[in-house]
Amino acid sequence: MPLLCCLKMYTPQDRREFLKILIGGTGAAYLAIQGCGNDASSELKNIAGPHQQALLKRQRHAIAHAYLRDKSFDASKFKNSYLQTDIVIIGGGASGLAAGLSLQDAGYSILILENEHQIGGAGIKGSMHGIAYPYGSVYFVDETEEIASICKRAGIQSNSAPEDAVLFKDTLIENFWSDISIEALPISPLEKDGCKRFRDLLLHESFIPSYPLPNKLSPQEAQLDGQTSRSFLKQYQSPFLETMLDIYSKSSMGASIDETNAYCLLNFFSSELGSEFGKKRFTFPGGMNALYAGIASLIKPDFIKTGNLAFSVKNSKDGVEVQSVSDELSLVTIKAKKVIMAGPKHIAPFMIHDLPDDQKAAMLSMKYPPYATIHMSMKEEIFPGSIMDVWTPEANGFCTDIICSNAMQDTKSSEHAYVYSIFGAMPHEQRSLLLDDTELSSYALNIIKKTMNYLHKPMDILDSVEVYAWGHALAIPYPGSHNGPAQIASRPHGNVLFGSSDNDAASSVENALANGFATAKEIIASLS
Repeated sequence: MPLLCCLKMYTPQDRREFLKILIGGTGAAYLAIQGCGNDASSELKNIAGPHQQALLKRQRHAIAHAYLRDKSFDASKFKNSYLQTDIVIIGGGASGLAAGLSLQDAGYSILILENEHQIGGAGIKGSMHGIAYPYGSVYFVDETEEIASICKRAGIQSNSAPEDAVLFKDTLIENFWSDISIEALPISPLEKDGCKRFRDLLLHESFIPSYPLPNKLSPQEAQLDGQTSRSFLKQYQSPFLETMLDIYSKSSMGASIDETNAYCLLNFFSSELGSEFGKKRFTFPGGMNALYAGIASLIKPDFIKTGNLAFSVKNSKDGVEVQSVSDELSLVTIKAKKVIMAGPKHIAPFMIHDLPDDQKAAMLSMKYPPYATIHMSMKEEIFPGSIMDVWTPEANGFCTDIICSNAMQDTKSSEHAYVYSIFGAMPHEQRSLLLDDTELSSYALNIIKKTMNYLHKPMDILDSVEVYAWGHALAIPYPGSHNGPAQIASRPHGNVLFGSSDNDAASSVENALANGFATAKEIIASLS
């Protein structure tokens, strides 16, 4: 379940959307940057050997850092305009779009403010040679009536997601959780038994904790939330199982099994056993972008403003007041009845200055990993076209899994091109390299080289590469996060409500949509 936001106060680095990188045969990465002034290298070094062109992209951050984190601006210098609407929604990801559509359907005027230049949050996509691939969110597992209704209204159709496989000892293992596949693993009988017992536990639906989070956890749920995923897995006496779940946890939950809780692991992984066990998943070419774009298409264009950073939210006597800044450095003060905060919770205390101390502390306890996804177009197929995701337990931390985007397409590419994506959370201490072009380029190249060596493939089959850097897209379900912090962080504050996926301290398509819809219903009930 691989992955899930920060205006003209641009630095030269933010002014360009793409950064060209040349990956050389020497193993070094050099930057060819046009029109970037003194803040970036202007020299393209000559290198020997084959090279590929790559693109480096990231979530926008400079304006958010200036206005929210550093407060390094003077609002009095800008001309201020005023708007009025019923509801302001801060964040144009899945939850913000879901809330916006529900409120529009109920007859309210809304304004969705999104810092990025495209709607969709973690559900955005790229394309190489006509093959769409996900930068972040890949699939969903619960085809609810609400999702089915949106698809019908937007004229889109989800596809059954292809199966996963595990690459182990140079063997691609499909239907991994079947008895036959487990028995064939070169591990001890004790470990095989542990894998089967864990699988069988996941098939007992009554044991699996649910989302959205209840206001009060049961004793069993509290116990699962309070322990690490690894401590829960120890009962199965299988280091191989722990390795498999560790790479899954890093890819889908943003951190290792030493840093995530058993509550989220059991809920998330119970959907990963495969169709043989009745576990279906759904996707679109390029991942979840089609659904999010479909929701956006149903909302009036005037109700959505991209390239707008909301940086101040204040309760007032008759509603709420929001200040935002646009790419044109125009400050806008918006008066509304209610506000929905549909972005990462850790930024809310920088926007709402009168939050209660316990709520502020709960929000600041939320953890978000630095995250990079690497997308590679290759000249030859390295995995069968029937497999969507290949898990790599022997990759020693540099690669958790490889998404095979060709398997997600409605039609096959007319060219001999195959797009594969590496998803991976990074250690917290490496967050700063997301903002450094040279460091991020070197990091990505190192991952690519190690992955190609692991796959026994030469670098020269690479046609093109794209790297996307995520700053705060994924909430980590850390131990204890579900039993108090998430609920406190998500409670309404005056006319400000919270409706993002990290209402549950666990990012997923289902959580984002459910919280968006639920928050809209809460507002409709309060205003009717």
